[in-house]
Amino acid sequence: MKQGKDELVRVESITTIVVNIGTIISWLFSLFTFFVLAIQPEPISLHGLFELNSAYKILFLVSIFLAYIQVLRRFWLRSKKSLKEIEGTFGSYLYGSLIKFKRPLVLLGFLIIFGVTTIIIFETDIFLASMLCVAGLFGVGYIFIEGKSILEKAKRQFDDDFRKKWLKRVKKQLYQDGYAHTGNFLNLPGDMDEINWAIKTYFDSFEFEQDLVFSQKYLKKDFETYEICEIRFKHVASQLDDE
Repeated sequence: MKQGKDELVRVESITTIVVNIGTIISWLFSLFTFFVLAIQPEPISLHGLFELNSAYKILFLVSIFLAYIQVLRRFWLRSKKSLKEIEGTFGSYLYGSLIKFKRPLVLLGFLIIFGVTTIIIFETDIFLASMLCVAGLFGVGYIFIEGKSILEKAKRQFDDDFRKKWLKRVKKQLYQDGYAHTGNFLNLPGDMDEINWAIKTYFDSFEFEQDLVFSQKYLKKDFETYEICEIRFKHVASQLDDE
């Protein structure tokens, strides 16, 4: 039985190698085709039926981008199966690669695709390029104003290391006193929104497994309203009743 299983693993490994080689070859042919198309001074016509113009070039690059996303997703799934240390979701994998720079080659792939696309657009359609520049300026302005909030939300949703650290903190407090309360973490870095997010995330993850109870309360102080969250085991009294 073990020998048969080893044979299956070996066949699967060989198949994976063959598929990867085929993928690389298809990518090389695609890139070669694109560069041949891009350097043509005049649009290419197929017997007068179809013209390979600038719009086709952009669509071709979009297809390369989508194929690149699919390749990355397949690599992430394969890494999960091989029990390697990798993010739990594909979104977290992209976040770690692009925002935390864990995988510079992944980021380089995106930069190359977007760089070539930008060059093609500027060379072929000035109006579209102008519109993209205006949209880009608005985007930069929005990020400048809301950048911190956007990054915080992205970190909470996609940063596995950040999430695991907070879940460990909540778990330690929960098993120490039988409850985890917003006030237990006010001495740590992070605002109340971050603390409450961690408590709610832990409850959503382990509500049934650990038979937890969730409670919340709103307190008004100095014209401000503060949300206080708590999770506890059922046999432990709520701390919110004392406030």
